[in-house]
Amino acid sequence: MAIYEPYNMKDSTRSFQYEKKFEVLSFQIDPQGQLRWGALGDLLQEIAWKHADSKDFGQNLFDQGFHWVLSRMSIQVRKLPAWGDVITVKTAGRGINKLFALREFLVEDSAGIPIVNAMSAWLLLDSGSKRPKRPNQILPTELFPPQAESELLPEKIPLPSTIDQGQGFLVRPSDLDMNNHVNNVSYIRWVEDFCTTCDIHFSDLEINYLAEAMLNETINIFMANEEDSRIILTGSIDGKPVFIARITPK
Repeated sequence: MAIYEPYNMKDSTRSFQYEKKFEVLSFQIDPQGQLRWGALGDLLQEIAWKHADSKDFGQNLFDQGFHWVLSRMSIQVRKLPAWGDVITVKTAGRGINKLFALREFLVEDSAGIPIVNAMSAWLLLDSGSKRPKRPNQILPTELFPPQAESELLPEKIPLPSTIDQGQGFLVRPSDLDMNNHVNNVSYIRWVEDFCTTCDIHFSDLEINYLAEAMLNETINIFMANEEDSRIILTGSIDGKPVFIARITPK
């Protein structure tokens, strides 16, 4: 996995377009007292929405009949914050790569030290036709310049040739978002739960969202080991891949 550094690490205030402070709350932590990966995903999703809505490409686009769909995401964790920690979550648009609008995230601890960085690729869909729209026709160019650096696009993860050890996860009503789709964070939570069950702890996560899951369907997650010690997790419904993730164990 290509590890990138956030733009202008020495002056992240100027290089990021939106930020918000959060306190890590008791219901967001795991048994070790650290922020859960699923809760981290919630915070990244929330700051993305807040930024979009502040610049009229959040609720405004939704009202016009469009919605955002997360396609790929790459998250590198240096340290997960603990219960009671106050963190600052920052985000910025990083340009457009073909149909993808790229968004970067940075999480800092209370001393301003980066502890998490992430890059994401989003598709803008017509809510009626479910077809993607070209972001450069709609998004503000000052936030999403027409051309992004190609290395910023999170990788497309190849499907493994062999798989091992499966576990099923039922899609429940609590997994659905306001568009009646499975929230992208639910997939991260399923990966986290699968890894916890297998006693796997990881520091980096890449995830590709491939197809839509529906209420009451069962997603079966299978594991495959790569030669470089990374692990690929494939989530499938009736043999059809719905998502694929790659983790780096600690």
